[in-house]
Amino acid sequence: MQRESKATQFNATLEVFIRFLLLACLFIIGYQVFYKWLSFESIKITNYFFLFCVFLLFPINFWLEWKRFQRSVDQHDIPQSDQYQAFFQGIVVAFFTPALFATTFGRFGIKDRMRNLQWMGAGVLTGLAQFTVTMLFAFGGSLSLFGVNRLYVTFAFFGVSVLSLSAYFFKIKFPARLMRWKLFQDIQALTPSQNKGQILMLSVVRYAVFSVQFHLVLLAFGVPFALKQVFILMLSYGLITFSPSILFGKIVLRELIAVAVFSWFAYPKEEIMLTAFFTWGFNVVLPVLVALIRISSTWKARFFS
Repeated sequence: MQRESKATQFNATLEVFIRFLLLACLFIIGYQVFYKWLSFESIKITNYFFLFCVFLLFPINFWLEWKRFQRSVDQHDIPQSDQYQAFFQGIVVAFFTPALFATTFGRFGIKDRMRNLQWMGAGVLTGLAQFTVTMLFAFGGSLSLFGVNRLYVTFAFFGVSVLSLSAYFFKIKFPARLMRWKLFQDIQALTPSQNKGQILMLSVVRYAVFSVQFHLVLLAFGVPFALKQVFILMLSYGLITFSPSILFGKIVLRELIAVAVFSWFAYPKEEIMLTAFFTWGFNVVLPVLVALIRISSTWKARFFS
């Protein structure tokens, strides 16, 4: 039994290691692609204090994500040890897959079907909350930047915001013919109905912390702050949310969209590219490292005690 456990741990660790190697290859390819388009030689960090502040905000983001997860499963009687396991497991999976997949299927266990449905309901709720907040801010950013120009963009964000907000606060009701299936009965019964306001507010604060980090990294690179860039970032986040995910989430694609939007308003491409990358690193890579340490210690406690 111990041999099987050690083999399982080794295989899981090897898989994570291989994926990190793939990520390194992706960075090398990206560097070669952008080498002739961007010039990073002239970029210098002019103020390390702002970069240090970004690092200090990382635990706040991590805590906000944990509280959102806790609020989404409050209505279920789930031991905290299981909550920890599912939460950290989802963080690791999120490094390689789209966020919604990680917070639903990425938290699944092997045998407990009902618990898996609870993870799915919680993941859909937190994902929809963050999506709604992002769309609302994107609508505000588009309205502030374009006014009556490009109304199709502004109204697209407005329409999606209204639809997602309605879907968030109204309980899911499937058609009667689908309710004949037990799966749909379980999903409708497990759709969380409480703490929705708290989860939405936590999502707003999480969005604000992400935004502050982005602007602080820009300041660290010597780009002066202007109120306009707040609205540009809102629009960027909205477009990034609509973009498809690839092997490692939205890496590279996220940075490209940010560069495209900010350079439209005459911001330097190189600084925006590195700022988007640094923000991603602080809020994705660091949590994955914490989650891997936590999961590894759990494995050791289970298999070698």
